[in-house]
Amino acid sequence: MANVDDVHTKPIPAFYCCYLLRSTVRQTSLYIGSTPHPSRRLAQHNGVSRGGARKTANDKRPWEMVLIVEGFMNRTAALQFEWAWQKPGKSRHLGDDDNTESAREKGKTRPRGPARSLKGHLENLHALLRSTYFSGLPLRVRFFADDVHQLWRVWSDRIDGFIPEHIKVIPDGSCVENRQPGIEYLRVGSVEHIQVDYSKIHSYLEKTTFQLDDPEDLQCKVCQAPVVPKEELVLVCPQTRCYCVSHLLCLSARFLDSTKDRGRLIPISGKCPGCHKTIQWSLMMQELSFRTRGAKELQAILRKKKRGDCRVKDVPEKDTDDVGTVTAEYCDFPESVGGSIEGPGDASDESTHDDVRLDDDWYESLGIESDHEIADWSESHPAMPTRVEIVIEDSDCDNTG
Repeated sequence: MANVDDVHTKPIPAFYCCYLLRSTVRQTSLYIGSTPHPSRRLAQHNGVSRGGARKTANDKRPWEMVLIVEGFMNRTAALQFEWAWQKPGKSRHLGDDDNTESAREKGKTRPRGPARSLKGHLENLHALLRSTYFSGLPLRVRFFADDVHQLWRVWSDRIDGFIPEHIKVIPDGSCVENRQPGIEYLRVGSVEHIQVDYSKIHSYLEKTTFQLDDPEDLQCKVCQAPVVPKEELVLVCPQTRCYCVSHLLCLSARFLDSTKDRGRLIPISGKCPGCHKTIQWSLMMQELSFRTRGAKELQAILRKKKRGDCRVKDVPEKDTDDVGTVTAEYCDFPESVGGSIEGPGDASDESTHDDVRLDDDWYESLGIESDHEIADWSESHPAMPTRVEIVIEDSDCDNTG
């Protein structure tokens, strides 16, 4: 399990998800796991690169990633979701839910065991997304296989409960495109095209850093009091042309006051008090955590972006239109589409593995079958004196049907 101190001292991960694999050789074989890098993890499971789990080896390959649940704000939350999805009978999140496959039997109840069928996994997933704890997270469910998505839709139509409106279901990959407004731009096409680094917030970080660099005359848009960025937690609107600044607690209270769910403690989204556009709380928290906990990496990003801006200025004037002027708003960026500027240690560079260095004790382990084995493995494999890229671990506390 992730170290509690690390959760509070490292930036919010750029990406973390739970996933469901299906064997293309024996489609009844299913596998649940979690990772900050889906495409790399799939390659490991299929034996293309080292590090796959024993349960996905040999005769069941190749595997396909049929769906992912993304949007976890830390590794601990992803591991909790993964464990509950694997072991619904032991999870407190599903203890009172009798709509899961393994909890249902006509006329009587019985202890839940691990689901073995695809239908059972989808039923348990639906129940988890409705549970008290996970329904409050900014999650999204992304389907890459059309038959799995269709089975999900059939079950969703049958069940009495509904998942919260803020949890988006995205038909991707081979799925028939959903014409639901606001969904099409979220499609990425395949697991390989999921953006797993911080490049999507580089411009947002640059804007915030320079805006807060001279705090004189800065006022909280909510309480109108001066803001002191070096002493207070301060948020800046992610919209390109909005320079609204607020205290974290002030904006949080404003967002919570506007929600219909009076029992909610952490906002999902809200309207900026400056530009009045809807902004995602998780996006602002990711930027804030990186700005306050990743100072060295932030400076490296700013230096690289400055060099990039200088190169743009050197382009002849007749070609400036080809360079492109990006006017899209930060909060409207597809959060999983690649192509942005990369910073040090970004996951898009396969030679450097994952995101910027987040933890001095997380290693790229090979073939560890249980997350509990990670600590033992680390003790028996001390850090080498040469440069080591630090990454967030995948979880192998998984099971197959």
